[in-house]
Amino acid sequence: MNSINRRDFVRSGAMGAVTLGALRARAAQKAEVWVIEGGDPDALMTRCLKVMDEQNGFAPGTGSLALKVNAAWARKPEVGANTHPALVSRFLAGCRERGVREVTVPEHPCNRAEQAFDRSGIRDAVRERNFRMIDLKTRTKSFRQVEVPGGQVLKDVEIAGEYLDADMVVNMPVVKNHSATTMSSALKNWMGVIRQRRIWHVKGLHECIADFAGVMSADWTIIDATRVMLAHGPQGPSQNMKRPGRLIVSRDQVAADAVASRFLVKHPGEIGYLRMAAERGLGVMDPERIDVHSLRAA
Repeated sequence: MNSINRRDFVRSGAMGAVTLGALRARAAQKAEVWVIEGGDPDALMTRCLKVMDEQNGFAPGTGSLALKVNAAWARKPEVGANTHPALVSRFLAGCRERGVREVTVPEHPCNRAEQAFDRSGIRDAVRERNFRMIDLKTRTKSFRQVEVPGGQVLKDVEIAGEYLDADMVVNMPVVKNHSATTMSSALKNWMGVIRQRRIWHVKGLHECIADFAGVMSADWTIIDATRVMLAHGPQGPSQNMKRPGRLIVSRDQVAADAVASRFLVKHPGEIGYLRMAAERGLGVMDPERIDVHSLRAA
């Protein structure tokens, strides 16, 4: 979903059908996913930025970018509950290098922002690059009500305007275990851009996540798989950890999640919301239709 469609979607509900059609057209084709391994977070992100450049990932004239990290929990980076701050720092430096003038990092945390943003190390990473991190929990005027085209249980939702208005949106979740959904990664990470998420648990968490994938789809999804919490998610800590040292990168958020799911389940179809999103034509889940490019960071 490109930036023009995001802005027009807000002005005219009819654009939702256009955006949804574009997502389904993409899902009818094969998806490409890049899996980058080897090296520290800085080297991994440097290689990721090169992949994006090779795929025309930063359109000329991109003035504003909204970055969705996972900074929901008051946990240190090694726990794996949040996106690694070194990845965030290097990505933001890459934005500066590519002439992106305005980058915001809006997040609706589960714990108090002053604890989650600071302990995760992400606030310092954002400040280091002279960009802004926004606490959506206290910025209620940011949210705008948007219709969910084709939503089966989620008919409308309040979304942070920073994500609706940006020229470019990048989703940078961490993949980890989640007690309610088995996995938290790209699609579930969008719960940090909405105002009322408790109702999703009432309506059906898997169904709402899948419905929302028809509204929000990042220009790029970059999944942090440098370390993966295998139990006691979403906030941990977990004594059962994997340390793959990888990034998973794609324009197709469903395909990215499908590849990331293999750290936690045998087949991506075991993740309910992922299966539902694929069945609705919102991305590619079938491993036979995903071209995986394995790369080294250095």
